[in-house]
Amino acid sequence: MQIANGNNLSRVKVTNQSAIRQMIYHDGPISRIEISEKLSLTLPTITTTVNFLLSKGLIKEVENTKASGKTLGRKASLIDISDDGGYFIGIETRGTMRRACITDYRGKLIKAIADDTAYSDYDEIMTETSELVKKLLRSSKIPKSKIAGIGLCMPGLVDRNKGKLIVLPGYEWKNKDLKGDLSRLLNYDGPVSIENNASARAYGSYLFDHERMDHFHSFAYFLVSTGIACPLMYTHDRFRESIIGQGEVGHMVVDSHGPLCRCGNHGCLEAFSSERAIISNCISELNNGKADILRGICGNAESPTIYEIIKAQSEGDQSVNEILEDAVYHMGIGIANIDNFVRPKCILIDGNIFQNQKNKDQLMDVIHRNLYTATDIDTNFMFVEPDTYSGALGAAAAAVQNDLKTFIE
Repeated sequence: MQIANGNNLSRVKVTNQSAIRQMIYHDGPISRIEISEKLSLTLPTITTTVNFLLSKGLIKEVENTKASGKTLGRKASLIDISDDGGYFIGIETRGTMRRACITDYRGKLIKAIADDTAYSDYDEIMTETSELVKKLLRSSKIPKSKIAGIGLCMPGLVDRNKGKLIVLPGYEWKNKDLKGDLSRLLNYDGPVSIENNASARAYGSYLFDHERMDHFHSFAYFLVSTGIACPLMYTHDRFRESIIGQGEVGHMVVDSHGPLCRCGNHGCLEAFSSERAIISNCISELNNGKADILRGICGNAESPTIYEIIKAQSEGDQSVNEILEDAVYHMGIGIANIDNFVRPKCILIDGNIFQNQKNKDQLMDVIHRNLYTATDIDTNFMFVEPDTYSGALGAAAAAVQNDLKTFIE
């Protein structure tokens, strides 16, 4: 693991504090001497910053259980992040759903709330989202003063630096000030982080799943939902980790003679393999008098859910199975192309359709049949268990990451 060098003229007090906090967060419990050695900072600098952070309740001292019992004198304690030093609100919003949660620094879920009322107007969605957050705060009994940051994620292209939604094609929203609007509606003057919903999930994996993700210096997060996205996260230098690109692989053309995509091009991956495409194709089969098992499950041929479609496949609906096989095939081609081009150490795959093992097996077969195998680089492919709050948790993680880089006075 490469750590940013802290011993140079450009590393000022602000940068030192951020580096120390991130070191403690990622490697804690850790000793003051270890922090000093890894960051190439003097022990007095570490001690001064650590004592300040301890006084703010942001970190804590813990017993060094690994210290030898034969050590004379007082054993040097270790430093770790204080889980309850602050709390973070994470929000995922789309036209058809809103999820909000409160976590501690480590991603422990304190309270969560959901709303599945369908809206299409931007102002209405933002107003209802803020009301949901207010309700969450009231029920959690956590005072607003203890909220160290808020994260909001949604589909579409976002400018995380300015906190703006650049465009959300499905709703024709452009240049929306997400950060400013949310702060105003919540009357909140603390830090607000804005992320794409797939990128937020990548942050959630990076920060809240240390055991699994600390082994990888780079990974991609392939999310199959209403659309398809796959941001790449580079974490080789954890003090300058970054999401590369917006990850809009759903508009990768996999068959130029394929169906028309909502973006205007033909044969985009999204037109074959998104939940929107799968549901649309199943509705067509139902309207043509097919997919009888699905019809018996959903009752309403006009609006089957992805969960009902998966159940119909598992119960042997051949029409549904053919639709999913085609979707998974093109998905496998897309993932293989991503791996051939980028070669991340790991690709996390998140999608409701992979609750059926058959779809997992087919996807991995298609991927491996289309990988460039002239190198000995092996990518780890791992499936993510679908969680209705994974987007909100990821948004909270983005807020945590922003907080760790914020100078505390």
